[in-house]
Amino acid sequence: MKFNFAHFRFYVIALIAVLMLTSCTSKNAATAVQTNSDVDNATHSTTVVDKESQPVLPVTESLPHTVTSDKDLVALTIPAGWRKFKQGQLDSVLSVCDKEKKNVGLVFRVPKSAFANNMTLDEFVQQREEISALGLENFKAVDTTPIQIDSTTARTADYSGKYNGQQVYYFSAMLESKQHYLQVLIYSRGGSAVEQHHEFATIASSLKVLSDSQVKPDLRSTTILKTFKSEDATQQIRLPYIWKTGLILNPDALIQAWYEKNDAYMTIIKDWKSELPYEKSSMITLKDYAEFSAQLVLKRSGKGIISTGPVKVNINGNQGLQYEVWVESDKVKIVYLITYLEHSDSFSQIIFWTRADYYDNQKSEFQRYTKTYREEEI
Repeated sequence: MKFNFAHFRFYVIALIAVLMLTSCTSKNAATAVQTNSDVDNATHSTTVVDKESQPVLPVTESLPHTVTSDKDLVALTIPAGWRKFKQGQLDSVLSVCDKEKKNVGLVFRVPKSAFANNMTLDEFVQQREEISALGLENFKAVDTTPIQIDSTTARTADYSGKYNGQQVYYFSAMLESKQHYLQVLIYSRGGSAVEQHHEFATIASSLKVLSDSQVKPDLRSTTILKTFKSEDATQQIRLPYIWKTGLILNPDALIQAWYEKNDAYMTIIKDWKSELPYEKSSMITLKDYAEFSAQLVLKRSGKGIISTGPVKVNINGNQGLQYEVWVESDKVKIVYLITYLEHSDSFSQIIFWTRADYYDNQKSEFQRYTKTYREEEI
């Protein structure tokens, strides 16, 4: 189960401004409704789906003006023609855009508690820059003159490259407060550093940190569930329909899905008893398999502990063992909820994971989704 959480997490963030342009320019994105024959309509009345993703549509200001994030965490002064809009990307506390020029700006506020205690700003900057390169073809990064943001020196850089064949330019400014790392990331489609750097740097330098207090993230999901199946339809699990597939989180997974807004991930893995690396693999017990597999997670991460487990669970009549495993990968703290099940000729692993500071708010949901797992033996 080799997965670089930090790299994938920040790869998503590096490209998010490209995707946010759609929300900025959409006239009625909030009214779009997704339908699917697998969606359980009986649960419609309990939870509002992704309310935070609905765009705010104020009148565009004709003069430079200051906008403030929800909960008054940060403020940013933006030029005429720019406006604030809402989107659901986790850690992004303020989003602005210039629809006419196709520019988008995001302010990220990432709690230091999400990282190792010895994490430094230089390492945070390096992680962001390395992962930006993964999302862009012909990637170029140029460190530029630091700027002052709210009496603090911020590290700045120009990124450029091609995304889906189109030239893009990012301006990035990163700094730290006592409790958080902050990044102002401003994106231009088709622009260049020569054309955009001064304007974007001016916007970034206007950032004001209004509060450094920790804010509990809103990790509400939807109770509208959909059945996700393996290619051979023998494995299935029910997850919120807004979870996505198509990413290779683990090349051996039979089912894999993720929910970007909550930094939540899931894979289902199957090991045939006849293929396990033991002399008497057919005689291995569920407890043996679970202990070995949980220890393997720790070994591959390099640092971590089994925080709980084994806990006996019942998954649709199948007795299993469940573990919570805390690890530190590339200085990002992660928690796995892993459930091990035994079948007549195989073992299964149902694995959920997320950033450690988001785990407690999602644990009960992960457990609920795990209980929907079924295997149809051929």
